[in-house]
Amino acid sequence: MKKVFAFLKYIFRKRLWVSSQLIDVKIKDFSYSLSKEKINFYNEVVSNHHNHSKFINKADFLHPVVFAKINWQMIQNLNNFLEKKINPEILETLVHQSEQIILNNIPKDLNKLVIKSKLIEISKHKRGTKLAIKFEYFVQDNIIATEFSSAILFGVKLHGKDRILEQMPWPEKINRKPIWTEHLRIEKDLPYKYAEKAEIDAAIHTDPVFAKSLGLPDIILQGTCTFAKSLNTIIQKELNNDYSNIQAVSARFTGHVVTPNILKINLLKQNEKSLNFNVTTKQNKVVIKGGTILLK
Repeated sequence: MKKVFAFLKYIFRKRLWVSSQLIDVKIKDFSYSLSKEKINFYNEVVSNHHNHSKFINKADFLHPVVFAKINWQMIQNLNNFLEKKINPEILETLVHQSEQIILNNIPKDLNKLVIKSKLIEISKHKRGTKLAIKFEYFVQDNIIATEFSSAILFGVKLHGKDRILEQMPWPEKINRKPIWTEHLRIEKDLPYKYAEKAEIDAAIHTDPVFAKSLGLPDIILQGTCTFAKSLNTIIQKELNNDYSNIQAVSARFTGHVVTPNILKINLLKQNEKSLNFNVTTKQNKVVIKGGTILLK
């Protein structure tokens, strides 16, 4: 009966739409202070170790996916940065689709970050509307990282033609048997913990009623959490937990992770320049494709 009710609610939900002219709207610069405490909070929630504090103190690293935490502070308040506001209900439907983060001489002090961003794509998608943003992170006048992030506005219809101003770099597609597979247990409450520690909170991840109203079976784990924990598994196993040699990371989020679950991290290819992987669930559903770690 609950499934029937959720299905009917999905069928008769409010229809949302967005104009392709959104891509012409400028985004204001965003300032952010990434303190050591915030870095440690992020490291803790994505760690695969039981003794988080011991692991963090030993590693003392900046996880590359922490940049997704920073941009979310802007995305969840996007109307505050757009020169022309959009319907706030649209932003509640946002589901991550892909990430690529390129690192460049990261300094120790990240308390005075300035993020410059622009919309680079808005296009039709079978599940709604695809939206892509390019972020550039600056300390003073030095660019320290570039991030390409795309998301699906779930169930939101696009009015107008597809608009693509800059092509997002897509990871290499690799289809082969894994070199090895590691299993990672995902607890039921991880979406809530990640929302708190990473400050990446959206109704689709923490509100079961809202998630089911979109036709989902339940709340889903944040894609960046799946990505970060999968990266940890590979870096710990293949790079001896050394994050300093990483030049870029990227992934496409191709499925939803309902918790609890078991993630299977599959290393597909490795050489001196890169590590390639995908991630599946215990139901053998592929949730990350094109996972890539580029090395310096």
